[in-house]
Parts: sequence; C-alpha cells; structure tokens
Amino acid sequence: MQEFFAKVRRLERWRWAVWTPAALSFLAAYFHRTVTGIVADSLMRDFAIARAAELGILASIYFYTYAVLQIPAGIMADFCGPRRTISVGLLVSAAGALLFGGTDNIAGLYLGRFLSSLGVSVIYVNIVKIHAEWFRMREFGTMSGLIVIGGNAGSLLAATPLAFVVESLGWRSAFYIIAAYSLLMAAVCWLMLRDRPADIGLPSIAEVESRERGDGTVLPALRRESVAASLKAVLANSLSWPPFLASVAIYGVYMAVIGVWGVPYFMQVYGMTRLAASNHILIMAVGNMIGAPLIGFLSDRTGYRRRPFIGITVFFLAAWLALTVWGAARPPEWALYPISLGVGIGVSATALGVACVKEVNPPYAAGIAAGVANSGPFVGAALLQPAFGWVLDRHWQGAMLEGARLYPLAAYRAAFWLCAAVLAAGLVAALVIKETRCVNCSAAGSVPAGGTKQEL
Repeated sequence: MQEFFAKVRRLERWRWAVWTPAALSFLAAYFHRTVTGIVADSLMRDFAIARAAELGILASIYFYTYAVLQIPAGIMADFCGPRRTISVGLLVSAAGALLFGGTDNIAGLYLGRFLSSLGVSVIYVNIVKIHAEWFRMREFGTMSGLIVIGGNAGSLLAATPLAFVVESLGWRSAFYIIAAYSLLMAAVCWLMLRDRPADIGLPSIAEVESRERGDGTVLPALRRESVAASLKAVLANSLSWPPFLASVAIYGVYMAVIGVWGVPYFMQVYGMTRLAASNHILIMAVGNMIGAPLIGFLSDRTGYRRRPFIGITVFFLAAWLALTVWGAARPPEWALYPISLGVGIGVSATALGVACVKEVNPPYAAGIAAGVANSGPFVGAALLQPAFGWVLDRHWQGAMLEGARLYPLAAYRAAFWLCAAVLAAGLVAALVIKETRCVNCSAAGSVPAGGTKQEL
C-alpha cells in the first residue's frame, strides 16, 4: 500500500511535467485565432482585399477547419495519443505560419491560414485527453479553466505585443516568430509528453480514484470501443447538444470582436492608434484568463456545472448590451476597459462546455465527446466573423483610407445588435444544459449513452 501511494505522489509530480508543455503549445492556437484583427488593415492594403466580408472569410477559415477537425482530433486523442498528435500538429502549424508570412498572393494566405489551423486544431482535445488520463474527475473543471491561461497567453501576444511588432518590423515578422515557436514546442512535446501514467509505470488515474474512494470499484475509463460506437454514443445523446449550441453563440460573438473586428472598431470609431486599440483586445484576453480558471474552480468546489454556465452567460449578455446600447454603440472612452474586461470574463462560460458534454457521455468516448463539445465555439466563430463583416458592408458609406474601408458607427451598431441576438439565443441553450453535479452521469448509470434524462 505504501508503495502504491509513493507512485501516486510520483504521478502527481509527473502530470505537471506532461501538462505544462502541452499548455504552452496551446498558446499557438490562440495566437492564430486572434492575429487577423491586429493585421486586418495591413492585409486589406497589401492584398487588395476590398470588402470586410472577404477578410471575415479569410479569418473564418481557421474556425471552419478547427470545427471540422475536432471529432477527428478526438479520435486521434483516443487512438493515437496526445504525444504524437500534438507534436505533428505543431509541425504542420509552423509550415502554415511560414507560408502565410512569406506569400505574395491571396491563395498563399488562404493555404497558410488553412495549414496553421489544421495543425493547432488537434491541440486542445488532446489536452483534454491528458486531463482525463492524468487528473482526477473532480479536478476537471479547474484544469479546463487553467488551460485557458496557457492559450490566452497567445491572445495577449497577438494583441499589444503583436501590434508593436507589426509597427516596428512589419506584419510578416510576427508569423515567422510564431513558426519558430511552434517548431520549438513540437520538439519539447515529443520529448516530454506521455499519453498515460502507465507509459512510465504508474497507476491509472481511475485506479487512484478507486483507492481513494475505498470502494474497490474502478470507473470504466479504460474501456475501449470502436470509433463508430464512440461517435454514436456522443452524437445520439441529446444531452450533448445544449452546451454545444450555447458555446456556438458565446464564443462566436467573442471571436467576432477579439479575432477580427475589435481593433478596426476602436480605431475607426474612436480614432485610436493600433497600439491603443490593441490594449482593449489585451484586456479581453486578460478577462478570459481571470474568468475561465475562476469559473472552473468554483464549479469543481460547488459541484455545479449548469448554474455557473448560466450566470456567466447572463453577465456576458449584460456587458455586450452595455457596449451596444450605451451612446448608441459608442460608450465613453473611460468605460471601454471595464466593458472589455467584462466581455473577456463573460466568454469564460465556454470553459465548462467540454465538462458538460464529457460528463453526460461514456468515459471511453472522452476524446470524441471533447471534440464534439469543442467544435461548437469554432462553428460560432466561423459563422459570426463573416456575418459581422457582411453587416458592416451593408452599412458602408463609401469612405476609404489607404485602401481599406472605413465603416461608420451605424454599421458597428447594427453588427453589435446581431451579436446581442445571438448571445440571447445562447442563453436559452444554456438554460437547458443538464446539471451533472461534476459526476459522469453515464458511468453512474443515471443517463444511458443515447439518453434524454433532463435535470433543470
């Protein structure tokens, strides 16, 4: 028994050596999500991109690719393992960043954007697999929040620091830097990551939890099923979809502003410099870095998933309405930092999305469940970014500056109202999320794999 608990202590040390490089790799994913907004005017000028909708489509390639790849990423997590998948993904992402930064034609931009998103799209779901293999079930919400810190470091770098690089060295240099970082992290992950504790002779986390409960039972975390059976279990389960749809709305709105249109809004409506506008994007990222770990920790400690999800979504809608209604979409400049912080905190509800889906599906399908859940935010971003641009184009009055369109306040106000309606729909979806009380309901037998039992 003493030998077993010595192995548990070793596992608890080792898991951070596994988790940390994976979390640092996630930085690249967030960088590519938000970089387009900082370099939007440079891309429109250098590549003669005339319409906001066209830029929105270029930006949304990342999210379409990311969304489509989430279920395959879950399959790779379950059957290939995080070590191989993350390392290879980072190599592909580096190739995409190099192409994006070096191309002189629009086709190169599209291909580079696609390769970058293809590579980083597998990282998060494989980190979820690491959480499932190395961390206790009661720690899942906290870890889901903590991983947002690693990712949002990329958002921070793609805000004010990136704006400084763009102003000093040009926008292409930023992509060369992230390519080099991705190559470095690919090597680190290959050396440090381990798919499961058994790879280094340690007990599984399911066995650890069984010993700690003292009931002699082991949850079926190690059960293996075919890809088809795992997919069917997750997709046929009606309880998988409310968190998915809520995340579509919440993250879609967030990425429309932080990923593309926030910097142009602050520059064109308030006359800010790129650096000043980027500071507000940075504050949104900081809000997410604060909110996601906090909501994950509170969820784990209180034993609730649905309640904090709803509460933070209401908070996000209130912050967004302040931006939309106050001053007819032009709040006083002093209020922009608090509103930006509120938007960043508000999107943190999506940090619980994977937990909400994972806990109503069988443990053997953890990777695929995470893939389905994590595709929701990126479906939202892929839809909202071009939709926001389409609304802007509908209200454009013909003004141009250095080859880029200038949009009036009325155009941004109309786009903000669209986002408010989407957030309201997301709140409706959040209201019908099943409360799991941080327990895998499928494993506990309260919800069959394709079940519809609802707790409101």
